[in-house]
Amino acid sequence: MKRKILLSCLFIITLSFNSVVFAQTDEYYRPDTVKKERPIRNEVPPVEKKAPVEKQKLESDLKNLAFKERIRLGGSFGLSFGTFTNVNVSPMAGYQITDKLVGGVGATLMWFKSSYYNYNTINYGGRAFLMYQIVPVVNIIAEYETLNVPMSYQKRTWLSSPMFGASYSQPTGGKLIRAVHFTALYNVNYNNQIDPYNLENLSPYGSPFVFRVTFL
Repeated sequence: MKRKILLSCLFIITLSFNSVVFAQTDEYYRPDTVKKERPIRNEVPPVEKKAPVEKQKLESDLKNLAFKERIRLGGSFGLSFGTFTNVNVSPMAGYQITDKLVGGVGATLMWFKSSYYNYNTINYGGRAFLMYQIVPVVNIIAEYETLNVPMSYQKRTWLSSPMFGASYSQPTGGKLIRAVHFTALYNVNYNNQIDPYNLENLSPYGSPFVFRVTFL
């Protein structure tokens, strides 16, 4: 009898032990049902990409300019004193052909006096020119000028002067007079402008170099 009771107790203890072991095993292999807390994400508003700002055009779009908006008006003057006194005034008109190229014409009126020959006279004529901008303050210039000047024996003749040079320019901001140009030109025909009667040079400038201040 005692043996039966002892066996019964062992059987109950064994069942209890197995239940605990299986419970621990199930607990070990049971997936974690506790959800991990997700970190709170601070919503950052998207940064708007700014479109690149277009550079302002320094040069006008000629296609959209009316004819009168391409016109330049002004003139030039020159002074020289000494053995030869030369006062040169020339009204000019220019046209903006491209953003960098200006072409135009001008009329020339010149008072010329020579203390050496003891006389004074008026010279007159015209010119045509092209002015091309290399950089904003520097232009190269090609000019053709023709002047009516006196010769010996009270005769007059026309002098043709192809000239090339450059100018240093300062903008004025005006609509008609866009800039002031300090110009230096070289007369390539200077040595051929000779009076056939006394073999003197007829150029009223007295030199192959011509200096002007031009408003255009």
